[in-house]
Formats: sequence, structure tokens, C-alpha cells
Amino acid sequence: MPMKKLSKVLALGCCAAMVAASCVMLAGCGGSADSASGDAEYKLVNEGQLTVGSDLDFPPMEALDDNGNPTGFGVAMTQELCDRLGLEMNFLDPQNFDSLVTQVNAGETMDIAVSSITITDERAEMVAFSDPYYDSNLALVVSKGAYADKKELNDANVIIGVQSGSSGEEWAKENLPEATIKAFGGPTDAMTALTAGQVQGVVYDEPVAANHTGANGQFPDAEILEVIATGEQYGIAVNKDNTKLLEDINAALAEMEADGTMDKIRAEYIG
Repeated sequence: MPMKKLSKVLALGCCAAMVAASCVMLAGCGGSADSASGDAEYKLVNEGQLTVGSDLDFPPMEALDDNGNPTGFGVAMTQELCDRLGLEMNFLDPQNFDSLVTQVNAGETMDIAVSSITITDERAEMVAFSDPYYDSNLALVVSKGAYADKKELNDANVIIGVQSGSSGEEWAKENLPEATIKAFGGPTDAMTALTAGQVQGVVYDEPVAANHTGANGQFPDAEILEVIATGEQYGIAVNKDNTKLLEDINAALAEMEADGTMDKIRAEYIG
């Protein structure tokens, strides 16, 4: 091929390569901006917002303050996640705990659920879970001095209160088969029933039971009869199709653990 024609071909090839490279750079910049704003790669109910479902009856984890605003460890953790993902936090009004996994699975009303949800194989069939962010156990709560041993509660004349759809309900059914298990919408309702003598015990998560009982608790006449070492872990429930959101949540949680943010939030809300 003559030299002039070769030079012309090379020049055209270089121009094409430069255009292609520019396109790749623009595409890369666009992807980065979208990820930061949470618009393109995240499948969100509302653009720019992380819509969060929670039971909000689980102090000190997730609850409502005196003004009706969401508060607690899980809420503060989620706000920090939103700040790091560049999203506005939108906590929904209190939801029924046993509907959260179903709603996240549907992907129509909420993007994630943060409600001290224990990671289980059954729930993981419907939603994806973040890496665990809190280790917990269950507690068996009774009126002060009413029982000396949990064996006394495994009786046909005993009614045990639990939260519907919770790991506490599963444990009670398996370990107190002779007792009658009564499900409530939330632990506060179950504890109110205990105070009224309508149930003889309540099984629910230990950090909430510790918050409820004792001299400064909402139910000072109740006590933890036994902490049940279940070794469960809480995770954030995410729709399985929202893979980029799950990936970034896990990255942010790891950063928060590494830089001490999670320790600060735990100290503030749980102690």
C-alpha cells in the first residue's frame, strides 16, 4: 500500500479510537454519578430516596420517639447508610413485622426493611440479606418473682406471648410445646398483656426485653427469667433484584464497622 494511503488510514483509525475512548469515558462518568445519586443502578420506589419499612415497636433498635419520629439503633444506622449512598432516607409509618419480608419481595412499597430481622434460610428464599450488622439472643420475660424456671412455663395452663412472625414465636412453639402460644402484633402489646395477667410469659429479642424491664423500663414489674442463647443475627432485607443496592449497602456497613461509626451508634442507643 502506498505511504500516503497508509497515513490516511492510520489517521482515520486514530480518530475512531479517540471517539470510542471518549464514549467509554463519558459512559464511565455517567455510571459513577448515577451510582452516587442512587438513580440508575438502584431500583428504588421513589427516585433519590431509600424507602424503608420497619415495625418501629422495638426500642432501643427501632421505635417512635415522643414526637412520633423514627429513632433507635436501626434508624441511626440507616441514616448513616443513606448519607454514604447519597440517598434521602424515607422511613415509612410503622408496618406489621410479619409483612415486611413479603413487601420487600414485592418491591412496590419499600426498598429495604430494617426491623431487627433475624437472617433465616426461610426468609432468604424471598429476599436478599445484607451482611449481619448485630448479634442477638432471645429472652423469656415474666412478672417479677412469678416463676423460678422456664420449665414451669411448659404447661397446658400457661399462655406465652410472642410477636407474630418472629424468631421468638418459632422458639416458643418448639421449646414450650405444652403451653399455648399467643401471637401479638408487637412486643409492647405482648408485654401489656403480661402486665394485665393475660399471658404468663413473653419471648422476644433480648436487647428489647432488657430495654423494657428493670426500674427504668416501660414494664418495671417484669423481669428476664432467662436469656436464650440463639446466636441469631440481624440483617437488612433487600429485594433480590436490587443487586447493586445490596452490594453498596454491604460496602457501607463494612466501612462503618472499620471506621468506628457502628460502635458509636451502638454506644448511643444500646450502651
